[in-house]
Amino acid sequence: MNKIWLFGDYSQAEVRVSAWAGPIPLMKTWFQNGEDIHINVAKMIGKVVEENNIPMPRGLWHRKPWQELDSGDPEREVSKRTVHANTNGQGPGQFAIITGLPFKYAKIVQDVYHALLPEIKGNYHKWIRDQLQATRQLTNPLGWKRTFYGMYSSALEREAYAWYPQSTIGLLTIRTFCHVCEVFRDSAVKLQTPSNIRAMGYDVQLQVHDSIGVVLPNDSTIIRDAARAISRIAEYPLVIKDETLVVPMNFKIGPSWGDLHNYILE
Repeated sequence: MNKIWLFGDYSQAEVRVSAWAGPIPLMKTWFQNGEDIHINVAKMIGKVVEENNIPMPRGLWHRKPWQELDSGDPEREVSKRTVHANTNGQGPGQFAIITGLPFKYAKIVQDVYHALLPEIKGNYHKWIRDQLQATRQLTNPLGWKRTFYGMYSSALEREAYAWYPQSTIGLLTIRTFCHVCEVFRDSAVKLQTPSNIRAMGYDVQLQVHDSIGVVLPNDSTIIRDAARAISRIAEYPLVIKDETLVVPMNFKIGPSWGDLHNYILE
């Protein structure tokens, strides 16, 4: 039987963790409503750029009205990098490198972003700094503790801003990986032979950042059942500041890693 890849990918995972940890109310609302955060940020920046006639390189935010921006526009990619870099506290120089924007314009985009979402600095960054200054230690929602040694500096703060969501999603992905590999495990089987190990779960052949890739027979029922099982394992509730966050997992299927299309789990 032909085989096919099924990839499960956590949706905008690290930013979700930061939004709950802040909290960052507008981001939380977007996620809860199932909206595309990067398009929303692109439109908000575009509105400011358009209303104030702010020049931008490469025609960004001047090619069409901000209300008409969609997922295929380059502004979404710039906004995606804006969200990740600035939620993690990057300085304007590094942000310019990440976006490919000249420093002057990168600084404008960065300032607009923080003005639109002041809770990133006022809530999330402050919450991280308060813990660093009190104990030099952070604990992520899955219980991993880290002590930040070395001279206290803005660089150490940026490392902590990034560590909290990155470590959370890293551990969550490892948990998913392990459980998917053992989803059929029979506790009565004691002898760990290669065939018994392979029979314990799905054939996970790739783990990339916050996604896992499983090889399956190309059968619609098997694919559906696998996606349901992986989703059930992956969407594990995290408790952040006494609120529950479930990071959704999206799926793609295809004959190869480079040839995938969206798979809608019903």
